[in-house]
Amino acid sequence: EKEEEDLTKEVDSVDFPMFRQVSKTGVIYATSRARSHGFTPTDESWANMGQGAPETKHLEGAPPRNYTLSIADEDMEYAPTTGLQEMREKVATYYNHLYRQGKNSQYTADNVCIVPGGRGGITRIMACLGETQVGYFSPDYTAYEQALGMFSRLNPSPFVHRDVNEALMDPEEFEFQVRGRGT
Repeated sequence: EKEEEDLTKEVDSVDFPMFRQVSKTGVIYATSRARSHGFTPTDESWANMGQGAPETKHLEGAPPRNYTLSIADEDMEYAPTTGLQEMREKVATYYNHLYRQGKNSQYTADNVCIVPGGRGGITRIMACLGETQVGYFSPDYTAYEQALGMFSRLNPSPFVHRDVNEALMDPEEFEFQVRGRGT
């Protein structure tokens, strides 16, 4: 545990001027705050209510887990940047089943891109854009603001929710905010 504490210490920018300070956000922020109050993944008096916290122990009544994984040499090569075709097809089928039943248009593998996580996906999208203004909702996924700040050709434009407890912005409010930015 001592080793883990040393890894989570803030880096002094005086010692490493080539690195900029990046603030902790989202799950990383919440977990580091919880750790400062005694959280450990093995302490059952704590519960991680954050996104991406898988149950890793045996689940009562569940089939036994397979802890052995064999990977063929040819499968250790880089995958295509959009993900493996077979996986993209399965994801498209899954989304069609959940969200597109009875609709004329159906997703295909061409509509799916597999990425290693939220920041990876956002960064890939931002890298493809030319000079443009990009809107995002605030408060929302904290990686948007960080990713948008990495690309000088993008002009970040936050849309501020008047009601932070409401996930959706009504169309009139959205139009008002977009027009106010000249887009």
